Amino acid sequence: MPDVMVVDLVELTPDAQRGRARQQALRAIGHASVHSEVFAMAHKSRLREELGAVAWPGLSGVVLSRVESAEEVAACDEALGRLEDERGLAPKSLGVVASLETALGNHKAMEIVKASPRVWGVTLGRADLEMDLRPEPSGELHLLPYFMERLIIIARAAGVVPLGAWWRSTARGLRAGAEDTYEASLRGKALGFKGAFCVEGHQVEPVNRGFSHG
Repeated sequence: MPDVMVVDLVELTPDAQRGRARQQALRAIGHASVHSEVFAMAHKSRLREELGAVAWPGLSGVVLSRVESAEEVAACDEALGRLEDERGLAPKSLGVVASLETALGNHKAMEIVKASPRVWGVTLGRADLEMDLRPEPSGELHLLPYFMERLIIIARAAGVVPLGAWWRSTARGLRAGAEDTYEASLRGKALGFKGAFCVEGHQVEPVNRGFSHG
């Protein structure tokens, strides 16, 4: 079982079906929270609507997608605080994981992770970051190690949890096979990450095994 399940309201959700997706997300949170912590991935441009749909008992926090400033984290903090008050949730019970997916977000990483005491974790968005930076072919081999090592330093200095794995360029990252996932988790743990996101069910066991190795 995963330690945390993430209900994704950002990727692959057409605008025409967003209302239905939010309803399904709330049902999923209710079912999944029996077995593990549950976070919801929310986009900053639709933050109030999406938090309003999912911030109910059973939710543990939010993965804030494509965050680029401390002000965006502060807006998320304010919205979560209001919802906690309105819905009888414990104050400051809803945490935030900042997902840095652009050049600007990575540039302002320290400001972002220190913008609110709710921020307990930080991660990179590999695919979106590559598209934003537009490296030359195979340029990610040089870019990603720098960004991952920098993320570890920032997380340690700020006292938050770094989340990620060291995927090889030939692997499909979050959709990689079990063996690639295990190896990426081992490398991520050796670098200093404390856990990793995954998309496919078959990745959960190798991620858990990789980060518990040794």
